[in-house]
Amino acid sequence: MRNYAKQLIWRIFFRKKQTADLKRVEDENKRGNPYLFQIRELMEQILEQRNISYGQFLPILVDGNDSDATLLAARLLGRDLNRIIIFTDRPEYFEEYADEMFKEEGLIPEIFLKDETKIQTLDSDEISGNVILDFEGQEESSPFINYGKKIYIPIFKRRWEQTGNLDIEVPIGYNTVIVRSRRTEEKKQYYDKFEQAFYNNE
Repeated sequence: MRNYAKQLIWRIFFRKKQTADLKRVEDENKRGNPYLFQIRELMEQILEQRNISYGQFLPILVDGNDSDATLLAARLLGRDLNRIIIFTDRPEYFEEYADEMFKEEGLIPEIFLKDETKIQTLDSDEISGNVILDFEGQEESSPFINYGKKIYIPIFKRRWEQTGNLDIEVPIGYNTVIVRSRRTEEKKQYYDKFEQAFYNNE
């Protein structure tokens, strides 16, 4: 009887923990962006739709509370770039990245202290980027970012939705664009050779 009671208590405890973990992950996904690790391939598709080559891509990263996310995106996007601009309250956080990029790619990231004046003038020709990647969250109280003719992509302020099987709806300014998640496609599981042949001929 004691063993049964122990097992029952363990199961209840385990279920509660599992439910709590699942809720935590769901909450993180709601606040965060589950597609951040695919930012390079998704950005390539967005640029292709706008007839911009990757060599012409001049990103402006606006850092938010989660500087790790901004740094991750900078690392993933940095290869093959001619220029990258980062606006942040924590310039020292990106110093090591700047050194790495200079040694590996010959690229010197331009890191500026984020202030109201500069954020409000991101649309000006003074700041010669063509895509603004905004890593600020909804709760952050920065002034509205004027992006003018530049492509503006909010990473956390608006949710990126999965539509259909592999399509992702990415917010751009007030609109959205549909891109395809190639990484998910590569991870597709095949259960037998007939199903695999079907997917290969799709």
